[in-house]
Amino acid sequence: MKLNCSRTKFSPIYVYAILLGSLATHCFGETGNSTIRVLSYNIHHGAGTDGKLDLQRIARVIRSANPDIVALQEVDQRVTRSGTIDQPAELAKLTGMQVLFAGNIALQGGLYGNAVLTRFAVNEQEHILLPNHDKGEQRGLIRAKLQLGELGHLAAKINFTATHFDHRSNETERIASAHKINKIAADTPNSLSLLAGDINDVRGSETLKVLQSHWKIAGPALATIPSAKPTRQIDFIFFRPEDRWTVTKTQVLGEAVASDHRAILSVLEFSGQVVEHQEVESPSIERSRPDRKSLLLAPTPDGQQRVARNVQQWQPRKKAILAAMQSVMGQLPEAPPNSIPEIELIEEIDCGEYVRRKILYQSQPGNKTPAYLCIPKQALRPNAKPLPAVLCLHPTDNTVGNGVVVGLGGKPNRQYASELTVRGYVTLAPAYPLLADYQPNLKDLGWESGTLLAVWDNMRAIDLLGSLPFVDSRAIGAIGHSLGGHNAIYTAAFDERIVAIVSSCGFDSYQDYYGGDPRNWIAGKGWTQLRYMPKLSDYAGRLNEIPFDFDQILGTLAPRPVMVVAPLHDSNFQADSVDWVTQNAAAVYELHGQAKHLTVLHPDCKHDFPEPMRMRAYQMFDEFLKNQ
Repeated sequence: MKLNCSRTKFSPIYVYAILLGSLATHCFGETGNSTIRVLSYNIHHGAGTDGKLDLQRIARVIRSANPDIVALQEVDQRVTRSGTIDQPAELAKLTGMQVLFAGNIALQGGLYGNAVLTRFAVNEQEHILLPNHDKGEQRGLIRAKLQLGELGHLAAKINFTATHFDHRSNETERIASAHKINKIAADTPNSLSLLAGDINDVRGSETLKVLQSHWKIAGPALATIPSAKPTRQIDFIFFRPEDRWTVTKTQVLGEAVASDHRAILSVLEFSGQVVEHQEVESPSIERSRPDRKSLLLAPTPDGQQRVARNVQQWQPRKKAILAAMQSVMGQLPEAPPNSIPEIELIEEIDCGEYVRRKILYQSQPGNKTPAYLCIPKQALRPNAKPLPAVLCLHPTDNTVGNGVVVGLGGKPNRQYASELTVRGYVTLAPAYPLLADYQPNLKDLGWESGTLLAVWDNMRAIDLLGSLPFVDSRAIGAIGHSLGGHNAIYTAAFDERIVAIVSSCGFDSYQDYYGGDPRNWIAGKGWTQLRYMPKLSDYAGRLNEIPFDFDQILGTLAPRPVMVVAPLHDSNFQADSVDWVTQNAAAVYELHGQAKHLTVLHPDCKHDFPEPMRMRAYQMFDEFLKNQ
């Protein structure tokens, strides 16, 4: 029997399967009725309430329920505290079941996460990281498509999800995780689906209300913790669609010592014709998911590759990534030495606490870039201390362009240049090529892409900022939303004078852009437009061959602080994909000893930059720019 991982979307840390002999696969008759026994068990890494570490005892509890599928939480793999045992593999041997494991946290030389035991064949499986708020413990889920057998002439399959939510008193992260699971479930609305795990919240909580908007809880309220005398239920089994399942029994097992949770069992019967929702993907698009280790593979002088073990060994890899970017964007010219762009003042407006200057600056011979320069009045006083500055890059707006970030576009969640100036920063907001009133002729100016011209304009903007007597040239940041979000990332990759970066709704993996819809990769569409990178159209149908992706670009920014805002319901850039990208890039930050400098926030909204996220961004700038 073969485990097919060809459609595994994310493997941010480690996912694996062990196949043991011939699995006890159920066969179904033509009546269309079948029963499944599902167990959920937080095993507390095998440590019982008596202080003993005993996996055989855990296995006995599992076997006593005779389950078909088991969701396990708090599972160690080769972790020191549990004797460096590969617990998933050991439990597979002890129960005679197939196992899937996904480690969410690196711990004491091993991994800590979730596991699934099953008697059924696994057709597909994926590991998805859940939102992580305020640098808490990383949580995740395993989602598997299980082949139950044959029902008439149709294959009987179910989607099974095993998870473990955050335990802290603030339920914000749990609510965000519930929304994420609901979004995943909505992709296959007609499929038979089960969800099981430690939700770390109770019936009536907002977390459970969100889940119950898409899922039905199997059985009545049954307490699962503390194991000695249970008083609360936080371990649940859910099912959907509601009209396709019948719950024949739900019970909490009586064993009270093996773990600090009791195991919960549901016996469910599904009925009716099994018609599975088909997820349609273009056969012309291939996806490839390189793991974290591959990002650390650096070229060596003898033409080989090795995993970088320190920052010095990483440098050739960084150089290669920047070269790969230029192979698509075009070649970035050498910056002119000690060159200050000429400025033409168009108008100056008194905005109360600051002045706003509309300017043109000469980014290159034959081209003047429009921009808004906002200066706190305190900076213009005699002998004033130089202030930090932020490059404020605007989202797509073909009417007012860069005016939207200084309050001229009527969009309150886009006015970050104005807000930062009031907060005590000098801000500069250049226009983006081929939007609104900035219409340069790229070909005549020698540019192959609007993306690289924007990078160049931004680098020249930093030259300009650095020349101003009221700017501290050692303390320059960059911020942007949507178009501005990836513009900030691209610019910071090529210009290390940018000390701190904020990107809102700016990217996901190129392979996942708008769900990988092939229509977005036709010449002149999506990323292939002239104002982005026309050469990307050469990779239509083979997106996995694009020579760089955002995990690599983020890696080039290490160890500088980067805040990524990725809303859960962004239709442009998928939050799941952002998690995969940033988890990969985190390997480079860890190499630099600055893992906390890469932050991902998942607000519960659509394609937007809400005020709480902007405040978090400004606080990051305060920390890294004002304290420079």
